[in-house]
Amino acid sequence: MLAAECAWAILRAEHVRTRELLDCLREAMKAGGEAGVRQRATSAIEIIERLQAFEENTHRPKGVVMLSMLRGRSHEADELLEQLDAESECCNGLISQARLLLERARSGDPDAAGQAGALLRQHRQFMSTHLDKEDTLLHSQTALLLSAEEWATVVSSISKEVGAARRREHRRSPVRG
Repeated sequence: MLAAECAWAILRAEHVRTRELLDCLREAMKAGGEAGVRQRATSAIEIIERLQAFEENTHRPKGVVMLSMLRGRSHEADELLEQLDAESECCNGLISQARLLLERARSGDPDAAGQAGALLRQHRQFMSTHLDKEDTLLHSQTALLLSAEEWATVVSSISKEVGAARRREHRRSPVRG
């Protein structure tokens, strides 16, 4: 099951990157001293944008094939996938609300910054739990239910996503010469 372990090594590495971005976001919100509310809000919004782009363009697409293969295999797996989907939606909602509040804070509303901070703490807690479930429970379900041939398909889909991400990044990079 080398393909399975390769796929999970990639997914876990991306979970590490997500946790790093969450740490950066927490630090941006805690910044004090010369960094005023507006600067903290601006920094936090930039990190949220990076986090959302990473999740949407890099991490989530890699799991599409794996999750679709897992659906319908067992009642336990389906319940876990429903739970993970609900948690993802909750996290998306929290971070979107926090971003809107940070936009208000950046415009000078100091109360909005405090409200955003509370939402971001809640988001971080949910996201950390969610990533832990993927690393443990989802990993176990995929190991139990997917065959070696299916894992080969999953890894192939991940390779395609990595290539597509590189092409997107190359198009965004300025031309050097």
